[in-house]
Amino acid sequence: MDVTTRIALIPGDGAGPEVMAEAEPLLDWARDRGRRLDVVRLPFGAEHFLATGETLPETAFAELRDGADAILFGAVGDPRVPDGRHAEAILLRLRRELDLVVNFRPCQPLPGTGTEGLHLEVFRENTEGAYCLQGSTEPGRAVDLAVHTEVAVRRLLEAAFTRAEERGCPLTLAHKANVLKHGHGLWMRVFQDLRGAFPQVPARGMHADALLCALVQDPAPFGVIAADNYLGDLISDLTAAFAGGMGTAPSLSWAPHRPFRCAALAEPVHGSAPDIAGKNLANPVGMILSTALLFRHLGWEPEARAVEQAVAAAMCDGAKTHDLGGSLGTAAMGWAIRERLP
Repeated sequence: MDVTTRIALIPGDGAGPEVMAEAEPLLDWARDRGRRLDVVRLPFGAEHFLATGETLPETAFAELRDGADAILFGAVGDPRVPDGRHAEAILLRLRRELDLVVNFRPCQPLPGTGTEGLHLEVFRENTEGAYCLQGSTEPGRAVDLAVHTEVAVRRLLEAAFTRAEERGCPLTLAHKANVLKHGHGLWMRVFQDLRGAFPQVPARGMHADALLCALVQDPAPFGVIAADNYLGDLISDLTAAFAGGMGTAPSLSWAPHRPFRCAALAEPVHGSAPDIAGKNLANPVGMILSTALLFRHLGWEPEARAVEQAVAAAMCDGAKTHDLGGSLGTAAMGWAIRERLP
């Protein structure tokens, strides 16, 4: 029995709607290939917040949680909301309350980037750490808390170990347990425990500062890198440089234990980029490759592979946006990729 997949689109702010416009036709293409899917488009972002005061209403969150299979997300962040409270109430809430613990950020350089053949993957814990938004500000003193729980750490590390085992590659845990003895000490304890369950995986812990230096010097020996929310954010932004920059970097977040119907969210790494929003300058590759990751997560491997191959073919033929030294705008780059789909 064919099951209809329901995908929610949240274009969001800044360059988000522009890059979403180049990814949305991929859903129609997948439908034309026989995939049964429904799409619902949601308005949440800065414009909606400034007009209505709403961020993500309870009814909308419940519908996403219980009525959607996945979310395709553009970006949030707008200088008109300087404290970013709407972004926290939308994206960070979705990550936390949907238990999207695993944030998967692959780095597989595209043609013309000069680092072809490299294959790095960052597994970033997505709901806790220094991004738990707990802290306080007082006169002359500010505190940001970093919270780590064994449940979230174990889920993230199990996903990273499983992926390293599938690929037959090494796993490196980035940490600063030499200084952050409590939080990162927990990471090291769970990591050591799981090493026994995955004896075939070459696994080591590495101080994050030394790891960053080693990545810049020679990224080739690394396969899968696991890290907490904060370090994973920094490390994956660095690895994005090997693949052409932030505009090409995709990501997929998921709940490995799937407590809700909606257990995956795909989004580009680059954020809302307000400085180039509305200028037809944003690179849609990160959004398009994030859509491919979502297709793969849904079990649509032929479609995922076809999208990735179309991106590579377009770039092999010289199609590039301005950030990669080319001349194409957002829409033209999206078209150059889609016209190479089977």
